[in-house]
Amino acid sequence: MPFRPIKVLIADDSSFLRSELSEAMIKDPAFDTIKTAGTFSEAASLMEAFGPDVVLAGGQPGVSMVKTGSSPVVIMLRPGEDAKEVQWKGAADFVALPKDRNSNSCKAFCNEICVKVKIAAMPSSGVRTQKIEAPHTAGIHRIILIGASTGGTDATAEIIKHLPGSLPGIVIVQHMPSGFTKMYAQRLDGLGEIHVSEAKNGDRVKRGCALLAPGGLHLSLKKDADGYYVQCNRGERVNGHCPSVGVLFDSAAKVAGSEAIGVLLTGMGKDGAEGLLHMRQAGAYTIGQDRETSVVYGMPMAAYEIGAVMQQAPLQQIANLIVLHLK
Repeated sequence: MPFRPIKVLIADDSSFLRSELSEAMIKDPAFDTIKTAGTFSEAASLMEAFGPDVVLAGGQPGVSMVKTGSSPVVIMLRPGEDAKEVQWKGAADFVALPKDRNSNSCKAFCNEICVKVKIAAMPSSGVRTQKIEAPHTAGIHRIILIGASTGGTDATAEIIKHLPGSLPGIVIVQHMPSGFTKMYAQRLDGLGEIHVSEAKNGDRVKRGCALLAPGGLHLSLKKDADGYYVQCNRGERVNGHCPSVGVLFDSAAKVAGSEAIGVLLTGMGKDGAEGLLHMRQAGAYTIGQDRETSVVYGMPMAAYEIGAVMQQAPLQQIANLIVLHLK
């Protein structure tokens, strides 16, 4: 089944806000249909017919939308509204409206909204899914590297929730701004048997665990006598990004060689393509997401075209490919 972009319902009594958010989201390929409503009654009537993946609500509709219970709700807080009360009532997350309306603050607000809506659209962390069986000793000296961008929040979750806890350690780079990766790691954690956390400098790569690159920091793989660990560094953008998938993959090619499995998922541009090629040249097993299930077939396409991908596959098959290669 092809990957399905996110459907969003924006419910707010500010026509300006609805227009600004609609314009920002429609430019992001991770989002599909965007519908808007100015009142609670209008939004409630749209819920059943439209079936949004996430509701973005504020103003008059506000917290009332949380009570509908059919979709996760991200609340847009007005000045004076209590964030703790909003979350206590069941909102998936909240974003505070900027105090001023200059172009920079509006852009930052829209970016924060887009990230939090993507995270809210992910499967509930309380839902367990059937895992692919793997021997407890599978790939004892191996490591798994995953890189993703646009559409990758859901794509990575789809893989993580199906992997058994007996697998070697995993390191992930997802293009995401600083301040959001900890929240994303928390959402990934508990989806399945893999424990996920935001990486800190010097963290060891452990079996059954995944480390997520912090936003705004490059993540490199290192190795010593005790195994693999990660190094987090500030630096210039590489291929337009920090963290960069290419930085992680290049470091894996140097220190992990044939012990590594590299996975490049949906994303715009070409970050990670050359790094995946270097991994393959060093003996790693490399996987690229296919066109049909990618929200944006950019990064995996760039990798495929330069011969970096050994196995191109639909998203739903990638977890299985990882496990099978480790047996």
